[in-house]
Amino acid sequence: MRDQLIQLMQEAIHVTQKPLSKNLQDIPIVLTVPKNESYGDYATNLAMNLSKTLKQSPMKIAESLVRNFPTDLNWLEKIEVVKPGFINFFLKDKALQDILPVIITQKEAFGQNQRGKGGEILLEFVSANPTGPLHIGHGRGAALGGALTNLLKATGYQVTTEYYLNDLGTQMETLGRSIQARFRELQGEVDLFPENGYKGEYIKNIAADILQENSTEAFAESSLDVSFFSRYGRQAILKDIQEDLETFGIRFDHWFSEESLVRQGLVENLIQAMEDKGLIYRKEGALWFKSSTFGDEKDRVVVRANGALTYFASDMAYHLQKVNRGYQRLIDIWGADHHGYVQRLKAALQSLGHDPKALTVILVQLVTLIREGKPVAMSTRAGEFITLREVLDEVGKDAARYIFLTRRSDSPLDFDLDLAKKQSNENPVYYVQYAHARVCSVLDVARSQGFEIESLDLTTVHRLNSPEERRLCKHLSEYPEEVNQAAMKLEPHRITFYLGELAAQFHYYYNHHRIIQADRELSDSRLILSLAVGTVIKNALNLLGVSAPEKMVRE
Repeated sequence: MRDQLIQLMQEAIHVTQKPLSKNLQDIPIVLTVPKNESYGDYATNLAMNLSKTLKQSPMKIAESLVRNFPTDLNWLEKIEVVKPGFINFFLKDKALQDILPVIITQKEAFGQNQRGKGGEILLEFVSANPTGPLHIGHGRGAALGGALTNLLKATGYQVTTEYYLNDLGTQMETLGRSIQARFRELQGEVDLFPENGYKGEYIKNIAADILQENSTEAFAESSLDVSFFSRYGRQAILKDIQEDLETFGIRFDHWFSEESLVRQGLVENLIQAMEDKGLIYRKEGALWFKSSTFGDEKDRVVVRANGALTYFASDMAYHLQKVNRGYQRLIDIWGADHHGYVQRLKAALQSLGHDPKALTVILVQLVTLIREGKPVAMSTRAGEFITLREVLDEVGKDAARYIFLTRRSDSPLDFDLDLAKKQSNENPVYYVQYAHARVCSVLDVARSQGFEIESLDLTTVHRLNSPEERRLCKHLSEYPEEVNQAAMKLEPHRITFYLGELAAQFHYYYNHHRIIQADRELSDSRLILSLAVGTVIKNALNLLGVSAPEKMVRE
C-alpha cells in the first residue's frame, strides 16, 4: 500500500506541476500512520514540503494533487485534505485483509526484499580488546551487530561480519605484566603489581593455569618473559570471548588481527605511501597525519617520538585493507567513548582517494546494570564488572538480546536484571514471546477440534470486520516497511517497538474475541489472522536473534 500510494503521488506531482517536475524529484514523499484513526490509515505532509518550492499554499497544492489521483482504485476508500495541508488516505477493509494470504503463503520470507541488490557490506562489531572478558557493554554492541547483520541480509545485501583484534601495543604488554605478577605471587614470590595492571579475578585464573601447565622441572624459567604471558593471556581470553559470543548467538565470518597488519608490513607501507604523498610530516620527533586538511579538528600522531605506532596508524591500515578487499560499504559499531576517532578515520580514507561516506560508524552508549532497583558499580580496569557470561547465565540469551535492542543505540540503556527474569507481561521479551506461544496454543486447540491449519480457506478473510481485526491487519501490513526502514537507518530497535505493539494488539484481541466458534467460516478467518500474527512475530524475533517458543509458563 505504501509503495502504491507513493507511486501515485509521484505521478500526481508530474501531472500537476509538469514544468517543474525535475526540480521536485528530490523531495521525499513520507507516509506516516496517524495515531488518531479518524485521520486515515496513512497521511503525508508532502504538500507542505512542496509549498516553498512552488510558492503556493499547502492546501492548494494538496487539493491539486488529490484531483489528479485515479478515481477507480478498488482498494482506496477515500482521500481527505485537511488544514494546514495534510493529505489523509483511507483504505478499504479488503486492502488490509488481503495481506493475510500473502503472509500465509510467503511464511518466513514475508518482510524480506532485494532493495540492497547484492551490495557488499563489511560489518565490524564488538572488537573488544583481548585483555579481559566481555562485559555487558560489549553485549549491547554484539546484539546490535547481530540484528543488523540479519536485517541487512533480509533486505538483499551481502554482509560479511568481522571482529578486529587490537592485539598489539601497551595494553598487551600490560596484560602480560599483570599475569606475570600473579604467576609469581602463586609461586610465593613478592612481585610489584603494575600500577595500571588488570586486576580482575580472570588474571589470577590465567596465572594459575600457566603454573599448572608448566610446573615440571623441564620448564625453563627463562621462557617466562612478558611476551610469553601476553601471548598466553591473549589466547586464553580470546577463547573465552569466542565461547561467550557463541552462547550469545553471535558468529563472525572473520577474526582480523592487528598484529598481522604490522607483521605483513601493511602499516609501515601505508605510512610510507602517505609520506610520499605529502600527507605526513615530522614534528617533535613524531610523525603526524594532516587530518585537519580533510575535516578533522586537528592533525593526528601516527608514530610517536619513541617509534611506537599509535592505534590510529593501525586503524588507518586496517580500514584501507577493508576497502582493498572490495567492500562497497563499511559499517563499524564502536563504544561511545571512541567518537573522536570517527572524523579522523574518514579523513584518512578521503586523503587516500576513497569516499569517506563509504564508512558508517554507529556509536553505542553505555549500559547501566540495575539490580534490586539500584545501579551496579563497574570498573573494567579494577576488574569490578559484570561479565556478559554472568548476564547470560542469569537471564538467558533471549532476554539479553531483546532488551539490548529496546533503545536506540545512541541512547543510554538501563538493563534491569530482575525485570529480565520475570515471566510476566512486565518483561518486554516475555510479553512478545508469550504472544507467539498463545498463537501456537490457539492453533493446537483448533487442530484438536478438526481444523486443518495448513489448508484454511483463505477467502474467508473478508469476515474480519471488527476494529481490532482491522488494526491487526493494518499493523501486519506495515511489517515489510518496518524491516526496510530498520535496515536502511541501521535501527534494529524499530523491530522491538513494532513487536511490542503487535503483541499488545494480539493479546487484547485474544481476550476480547473468541477465535474458535460454531461459525466455521468466521473461525477460519480468525485462525488465519492468528497464524499470520504468529508468522510475523517469529520472523521479527529471528531478525533480532531471539527464539519464538511455542509453549511458555506464566508467574
